[in-house]
Amino acid sequence: MNAALHRLHLLAGRPSLMEVARVLQGAGISRSTVHDAFCSRRLPKWRVIDALVEVLSSQAPGGRPEEDQRVLHEVWLRAAQESDEQQVPRARAVIPPESDLHPLLLQRALLPREIPHLEGVEIAYRYLPASDLRRSGGDWFDAVPLPGPTVALVAGDVMGSSTLSIALMGQLRSALNALVQLGLPPHEALNRLSDQAQRLHGDQLATCVCAVYDARTHRLAVSNAGHVPPVVLFPDGESRALDVSTGLPIGVAPSFCETVTCEMAPGTTLFLLTDGLVSSPTMDISEGIDRLSTSASDAQAAAGSQPPPLEDLVDVALEGLLQEHRHDDAVLLAARLS
Repeated sequence: MNAALHRLHLLAGRPSLMEVARVLQGAGISRSTVHDAFCSRRLPKWRVIDALVEVLSSQAPGGRPEEDQRVLHEVWLRAAQESDEQQVPRARAVIPPESDLHPLLLQRALLPREIPHLEGVEIAYRYLPASDLRRSGGDWFDAVPLPGPTVALVAGDVMGSSTLSIALMGQLRSALNALVQLGLPPHEALNRLSDQAQRLHGDQLATCVCAVYDARTHRLAVSNAGHVPPVVLFPDGESRALDVSTGLPIGVAPSFCETVTCEMAPGTTLFLLTDGLVSSPTMDISEGIDRLSTSASDAQAAAGSQPPPLEDLVDVALEGLLQEHRHDDAVLLAARLS
């Protein structure tokens, strides 16, 4: 840990989020934890780095969500305190009270702790809370191993930001996990999920995209229930949104989703995401998807003949999408298909 912190402190100029994450990952600090530390762009990056060095020197996150969040809260406090000493009062960074972390802890507890090894697919993922932690909650992702070299990939978003949204997210994630393990095609799984959601909370809606990839046939089956379309990065560097018909959101009515099947070349990367990543009051979803596609293509081109490491690719994609003030939480699930 001390060696990693020393290397971090010596990073010259303005290191990228990828550089910071790579150094700390070698010391056992997850990339998700690093991204959370930088979730408030109102704090100068170098101030956050100094605070990371200072705090992690004495108390590294222990792997449990509540421990990670306590450490991150201390990082934010120290970075904000140092920044405020050099800023006028109206520019002071706003750090959330520790009580605001409670919904975020519940949210994280209901997300996958880690993704198991999946045959035929390499996975990287991020969950990014909203800048106002009280608005976080309801976004989820999943990667579910199925019989054979087959995997189900999921991203979803319960509308609203409340404890109820987080609780429903946990129920929907568990239900869809069970449905795809029954061997149902994606559209049938989403239709049944919509029927269950109506019975659970008739007035609460959600969006979801579900994809099943078979590494033997290289075929990808995708169904979309009112969700942001997946983005595909092909081995040749072309990147675009996947053309999938959009059904009604989860909880509106069953039997409105369809499955689209396409063949994917080995080395293709599939991004599943939620709208908080690619939309804001100043950026519509189509613009955000274009930014994600461009960042992914540029990273692929810069890597030359070999594709960039998937974790690095995710960091580069996020660099182009991080906003000064994120109004909603967000999920990015990246799957490199073989």
